[in-house]
Amino acid sequence: MIRVYTKTRQIQKIKKFLTELGLEHEIYTIHDNPPDTYFDLGVCYAYTRKIEGSLLSKPKKGFVNYHPGPLPKYRASPGISQWDVAIQNKEMCWGVTVHYMDSDYDTGPIIRVKNIPLHEPPISYDELAAISYYFMFELFLSLIH
Repeated sequence: MIRVYTKTRQIQKIKKFLTELGLEHEIYTIHDNPPDTYFDLGVCYAYTRKIEGSLLSKPKKGFVNYHPGPLPKYRASPGISQWDVAIQNKEMCWGVTVHYMDSDYDTGPIIRVKNIPLHEPPISYDELAAISYYFMFELFLSLIH
């Protein structure tokens, strides 16, 4: 059983993909109260809350997080997004990451970084976010098979 924690707008595409693969799954958002039960794999995909405490230890195979930036360089930080920093830095190469989760933000062992060469530096938060989410879903598809 895969338990996915995500944003409401991501549910349909994740559900469609996992159903087509025949994988048993549950999908939750910040508005839900998931049961306090064990499961095989936890997935955070565009989830806006930190997974803490006993929930982090519930899945047999651990929790993985799909992060919309290249780790370890662009970790989450309070008050400013990784996209804002990348725009300030005029990045010409971006990336998205999947990593195992631990008790801190974006510090667990990295599974894979998908590098994304950019043709020009991004100029807006929305532009870089759209690029990140597009490639983050590609990374999700390639690793869940």
